[in-house]
Amino acid sequence: MSVPGNGDHLEPGRRSDPIEPAVGGGAPAGDFQSQRPPFVREAQRALRDLGYHPGPIDGTFGPQTRTALEKYQLAEKLPVTGQLDAETMERLDVYKRLFRPAREL
Repeated sequence: MSVPGNGDHLEPGRRSDPIEPAVGGGAPAGDFQSQRPPFVREAQRALRDLGYHPGPIDGTFGPQTRTALEKYQLAEKLPVTGQLDAETMERLDVYKRLFRPAREL
């Protein structure tokens, strides 16, 4: 007879090693830009469309994008973080741009 928790007989689908909970989504807040190129690309397009110069529209959060973002945040009276935070993404309409319905031909 098996004692619960000794690992000899596991129920199907159960693991004997502990699983850490996925708290906080995994990536540190500072790594958001490197983890979400589509969001960065849309923010770059929005900044370009508004007359800021984010550099190439490539989904890479480089120094030109950071500078353009800081100028936008300053002009819009947002906290100047140089980060693509939720408030800045909302003001740039990144979500609307990214998840807009496809145009019908």
